[in-house]
Amino acid sequence: MSEDTIQAGVTRQQSDADAELAATAASGAASRALRAGARAPTFTLADADGQRVALESLLSAGPVVLHFFRGAWCSFGEESRAEFAAVHEQVLALGANAIAIAPPCTVSTHGVGTPMRELLDIDMKVARAYGLAFDLPAGLRSRYQTLGYVPPVTRKSGTWLVPLPATYLLDHDGTVALAFIDVDYRKHFEAGSLLNALRALQARY
Repeated sequence: MSEDTIQAGVTRQQSDADAELAATAASGAASRALRAGARAPTFTLADADGQRVALESLLSAGPVVLHFFRGAWCSFGEESRAEFAAVHEQVLALGANAIAIAPPCTVSTHGVGTPMRELLDIDMKVARAYGLAFDLPAGLRSRYQTLGYVPPVTRKSGTWLVPLPATYLLDHDGTVALAFIDVDYRKHFEAGSLLNALRALQARY
C-alpha cells in the first residue's frame, strides 16, 4: 500500500470523525428546528449583488422552496447546492420559487453556474429563526476557520454557531408542507421527495 493511499485513508477517517462530532452537537438543534405544519418565519435577505428579497413577496406568487446550505467553504455544502440547482427548473415548472440560503464566508461562489437566487444570511439570523443553528465543538473550530468559515456575531460570548443543512417546501400561506433536516451534513436533500411533495401540494389547488 502506497504512502499516498495510507494518507488518504487517514484523512478520510479524520473527516468522518469530524462529521460525527459535528452531528452529535447538531442533534439537539435539529430536534427544535422548524417542522412540517408550522408557520415559517418571514424574512428579507439580500443576494450577493445587494438586491433584497422578501419571503412574503415570494409567497404571494405561490409555494416557495428554501434550501439552507453550509456555504462555499464546505465541499459537502457545495455538492448540496449543486444538486438543488439541478432541480431548480423543475421546481419553477411546478409553479414554485426556489431560493438557496447560506451565511457569508471568505470563499464565495454565489451565483456561479446556477440560475437560482442565492441569499446571504448575515449573522445567520434566518437560520436561527428556523432553528437551524448549533454551537460547534471547540475542537473543530480551527478546522472550519481554515476552510474559510466565519462564525456569526452573537450576543452570547464564546458561541460558535454553524448552520444545519435543511430544505423546506412552504405553501403559499407560509405553512411548512415538507421539512428535510439532517444533522449529518454529508447527506443531501431528496430531490424526488421534494418534487413529489410539490406536485401533491399543487394538485390541491
